[in-house]
Amino acid sequence: MDVTQALLTALNLLGLGMGFVFLFLGLLMIAVNLIAKYTPADIPVTKQSSTPKKPTPVGATQAEINPRLVAAISSAVSQYHKSKTA
Repeated sequence: MDVTQALLTALNLLGLGMGFVFLFLGLLMIAVNLIAKYTPADIPVTKQSSTPKKPTPVGATQAEINPRLVAAISSAVSQYHKSKTA
């Protein structure tokens, strides 16, 4: 087997391999597009309540804020800051 014949065999195998890869990727693209076309999209399911909620006002007044909640949040923040500085 001379060099010319070996190079021709190598080019033949190269073309055959690249052709199979091209064919496989093309079929893969077609399959993915078909699956995407016939599979329903993920639609989030929302639970409908029987009584509609009232929208909360943007600015809450002082009477609506629970003082115990403010104290708990303040305590948690101060403990967090103490643990970060220590």
